[in-house]
Amino acid sequence: MEVERKICQRSSPTTCEDWINGNCPKGEECPNLHWWLNTNNNFHHDKRDNSSFKRLVCWIPPPKGFVKINCDGAYTWDGKKAAAGGVIRDSQGEFLFAFSSVLRVDSAAEAELFAIKLGMEIGISMGYKNLIVESDSLTAIQLINRRVIHQRHPFYALVSSIMEMGANADYITWNHAFRVTNSVADGLAKYGLSLSSKSPVILFKFPPNFLLLSLCADKIGTMYYC
Repeated sequence: MEVERKICQRSSPTTCEDWINGNCPKGEECPNLHWWLNTNNNFHHDKRDNSSFKRLVCWIPPPKGFVKINCDGAYTWDGKKAAAGGVIRDSQGEFLFAFSSVLRVDSAAEAELFAIKLGMEIGISMGYKNLIVESDSLTAIQLINRRVIHQRHPFYALVSSIMEMGANADYITWNHAFRVTNSVADGLAKYGLSLSSKSPVILFKFPPNFLLLSLCADKIGTMYYC
């Protein structure tokens, strides 16, 4: 597994440095090169539209002195229920806290933004000041990183509150994560859908059983084709 982790973090002059650290905010739309793996297990730097080429990705812990907050929102197709979930881990990949919550929102994008807001609120309230916040919603990450959002935008108040909260941290960055590397947060969001509409935010101080496999996979650097 140590060999796999080194491959995941390998760099080159033509490779997107943000993506190597798991922090590329543009995700699949990034103009720089990512690592690719073809069906013969040979590495290439290539941006061609070829279905035989796939990325090799894994969850990467934050640097020492930082925590990483993975967040996810869930929204049912019929729009009758929404939820948020997230997990906070340290530089060793150790579980610190997690949360699940029912939401009253009108769209999947709004659920994703609320998940980010809740994750930040919990992280900052616990005294963490150096934060890396990840979501697999490229829309939510782009809205936040745009820094300036028009007052007529439907998410103006929500995005503004996220930015204001970020000012309470010593360092914070909002990054896009691939869905396969955000499975812990996804499980927490789906758990939130099972909660009563009157339930408060559920805070997990210890890893719940339904997260153990995903947490272990992330900690040992399990890789996925994407």
